[in-house]
Amino acid sequence: MASARTAPAAGRSQRRRRTSGPARSRGGIRWDRVARFSLLVVLALIVASYVGPAANYVEAWKFSNQTKAELTQLQHENKQLKKRSRQLRDPTQIELEARRIGMAKPDEKVYVIKGLPRRNR
Repeated sequence: MASARTAPAAGRSQRRRRTSGPARSRGGIRWDRVARFSLLVVLALIVASYVGPAANYVEAWKFSNQTKAELTQLQHENKQLKKRSRQLRDPTQIELEARRIGMAKPDEKVYVIKGLPRRNR
């Protein structure tokens, strides 16, 4: 009699093993697929949360390059202006600049000659 009881129990457990598991053919919720889909959604949300900061980083990088180029240009211009400032501190250079724009010393006589061809500067 003990063997009769164990035989049907063994048959039932085999039946349950066949129907249980992810590959069931009966209707019902496939929790493994729900979990995979949920993980994909979470992954997509995480990736989407990185898009905004990454775009801001790229924009800041481009702006940094532009300002570096502008800084280089302004430093070059500053060097030229400092050089020009040093030149204009020299009295002979000041006199040359004044004569170039048509000025004369107070004790000098100015003569204007018309009809001469213009010089290219």
